[in-house]
Amino acid sequence: MNRRMFLTMQRKKDAFGDGLVQEAAEPRFAQRTSAGLQPYVPSKDNPWDYSKAAHLLRRCVIGATDAEIREAVATGLDSTLAKLFKPFTPDVSEIADVTVKDVRIRPDSAADQKAFQDLVNARQNKLLRWWPKITVNAPLSLQEKLTIFWHGHFTSEISVVHLAEYMLVQNQTYRKNMLGDFKQFVKEMSIDPAMLIYLDNIKNYKAGRAKQINENFARELMELFTCGITDWDNNPNYTQDDVHEGARSLSGWTIAPSLQGAAFLGTTGLFIESRWDADSKTFMGQTGQFKAFDVIDIIFDKRGDEVAKFICEKIYREFVYFIADRTIVEGMAQTFVNNNWNIRAVIEQLLRSEHFFDIANIGARQKSPAEYMLGIIRGWGITSVPDFQLSQTGGAYQDLLARMMALGQTLFNPPDVKGWRGGRTWISVSTLPPRQKFALNVIDGIIKIRNTPAYVFDALEFAKTFPTPDDAKKLCADMSQFLLNITPSAKESAMLLDTLLDGAPVYEWDINDPLFARPRIRKFMKAAVQLSKFQLF
Repeated sequence: MNRRMFLTMQRKKDAFGDGLVQEAAEPRFAQRTSAGLQPYVPSKDNPWDYSKAAHLLRRCVIGATDAEIREAVATGLDSTLAKLFKPFTPDVSEIADVTVKDVRIRPDSAADQKAFQDLVNARQNKLLRWWPKITVNAPLSLQEKLTIFWHGHFTSEISVVHLAEYMLVQNQTYRKNMLGDFKQFVKEMSIDPAMLIYLDNIKNYKAGRAKQINENFARELMELFTCGITDWDNNPNYTQDDVHEGARSLSGWTIAPSLQGAAFLGTTGLFIESRWDADSKTFMGQTGQFKAFDVIDIIFDKRGDEVAKFICEKIYREFVYFIADRTIVEGMAQTFVNNNWNIRAVIEQLLRSEHFFDIANIGARQKSPAEYMLGIIRGWGITSVPDFQLSQTGGAYQDLLARMMALGQTLFNPPDVKGWRGGRTWISVSTLPPRQKFALNVIDGIIKIRNTPAYVFDALEFAKTFPTPDDAKKLCADMSQFLLNITPSAKESAMLLDTLLDGAPVYEWDINDPLFARPRIRKFMKAAVQLSKFQLF
């Protein structure tokens, strides 16, 4: 018997008393808590407090601040959720050249090609730095968290698509649909210019009697974007014939031409009927002269249960824990179907549930590089981030981009069509040291770009934002609960207080003496960020 089977067996009385009986083979999953999807209702024994408010905001906002968490405690769950679900319009004024309505086609001459490529590279670089800046400057909202989530689901890589304009259009499509009708979301992504390029559906067409059927998008539409390869009982959700017939149905789409003429492409998909394979197809048991949206309708009709479970399991792993509790996922999937594929209904049900707020799920997820690095910048109020000077060019203004790339997460450039794997893959022997080094260097204020201080952070002013900075014990407790996500043990708490006092008695603590307080606060923070709890949220 393996260890997991032993730990997940059910206990029941056997014929001789209270023995341990193995009822079946190893289960498909193990429940970590008995709490279900019923709404969490604050009570005397289970109050809405800092821990729960912090848990909600950390899972929904990249870099929630202590002030935002305390306001959430004061205003309550309903008010906080209303703020989280309120969208905002990101500022695109600094990337106006990326948002032009028309995209140039590569020119013929060598000289023009070099100028064109330089322009493409410059716009890529600006866009790669824009999104982290938007995330750090965002108000209290689910929007950036969900935009990154859907980017990892409906994946496109800027290194493959090349044109920043198309990647920005796709990014805006995520924002438009992130809480809406998932079926409509899938349809819009199927004709998105970046997706047409990335998964080769722009190459999927009929020319005269010749058929150039490309199956890449059809396969990923089912495998990664909707129903998954198999259902929960390992039965296949589709066949190779479905892939081929689906690809035929998806043919005929290209990118709309620009009104400016042959030298430009537009930024929307265009269906050209003469390029579509109009012959009859049989897809998932249905026969007809199907087009792209027909295929998507059939997937939701014939594999609706599998679609609901597949997507809800991904949502669960994003907001709760990287191993899904399928009892909870089944309930979410039913909500998904009952609400005509409305994404908000599912996410709000989960975020309101007793299951979400169960102590087993608090501080149980590893921070992604975006959640870790951008979280530090936003949550601590870091200024002078070199990458955020979008008008500047050169390697000096790509420091954050390089750091996130080294940790395995570049926004707009996931590793492949499966997106980021997430979970425990974020932290390893190769990624933990640079993660910690960044936090330590920010605290010490030693990062400089061209002899100019970068990632500017004042530890003393940071400490003064907490309610009682003149009380060493309370300050230690307040900063600990903000930084560590999980309540430190008694031993850790004693260590952190000793570090803050640096050998001095409690009564000598003086927050108003910078020479005394600032180095001690830095030492405290450096000790805190090196605890394993700081890597979790």
